[in-house]
Amino acid sequence: MKTSLVACALGAGAVLAAPTKRAITDTDILQYALTLEHLENNFYSTYLGQFAQSDFAAAGFPDWVRNRIEQIAAHEAQHVALLSGALGSAATQPCSYKFPVTDVMSFVGLATVVENVGVSAYLGAAASIMDKEYVTVAGSILTTEARHQAWINSAVLKDAAWSGPEDTPLDFDEVYSIASAFITGCPSSNPTLPVKAFPTLTIGSDGTVTTTADTSNAYVQVIAGLTTDTFPVVNGMVQGMPQPQGISYAVLTSQQNTTLVSDDNILAGPAILHNPFVSQDSNPAPSF
Repeated sequence: MKTSLVACALGAGAVLAAPTKRAITDTDILQYALTLEHLENNFYSTYLGQFAQSDFAAAGFPDWVRNRIEQIAAHEAQHVALLSGALGSAATQPCSYKFPVTDVMSFVGLATVVENVGVSAYLGAAASIMDKEYVTVAGSILTTEARHQAWINSAVLKDAAWSGPEDTPLDFDEVYSIASAFITGCPSSNPTLPVKAFPTLTIGSDGTVTTTADTSNAYVQVIAGLTTDTFPVVNGMVQGMPQPQGISYAVLTSQQNTTLVSDDNILAGPAILHNPFVSQDSNPAPSF
């Protein structure tokens, strides 16, 4: 089992305070989406500014790779403009960010993970949107983010364009926990979102659980597509950990019943898990 760059980055911990929870509104969802789009916009603009075509060539990529990533960057800037326009003067502003990127390869590798989390964010938020027009807007962004991820992972990195028959939804706090690891500070004028960041979580290839949260009487819930299940943690080791194909997620929880896992009993995470698979493998829905 491989752990993605994002999961490694989570070890730095989040710096954003957790506000008091309240019911989430459509405006909150737009602000939440804009927060993520600002992050993606900064990610692409920063490293396209840092790595020239010659750097991509030195890393073994043909010219069209950087050219297409420039198009993706323009899409993310348009997403920011679209959401900012809908929110008007109340729109959340960009934060400051720090990403674990050291070269072109780590930039491209992190890009596919960031896009994958974006897909899970929009998919998880969809059921909470009340205004049908906003559902259409979110859906149009979601499918574009999915195309970005599929292209980077397959055409550029020569890996699978998908993880399985269904994508994986994540809730607001789960996505916020991932995003907050890259955020070093935000303008004080930004609106406070009713979300919180969980402590970081990493799971080693041998099942070792690393987190500041208490792992006694805890379980790891694995989330892959629309399939979830929990696995006990014994002496700091998760027992019977499955290895779903592609990108999946895991959270530490005090709840054994996977259908009852919620933000109220999640202790840490999500960790992002990456298990590449070859084209000769079958790729059914996860079963564990």
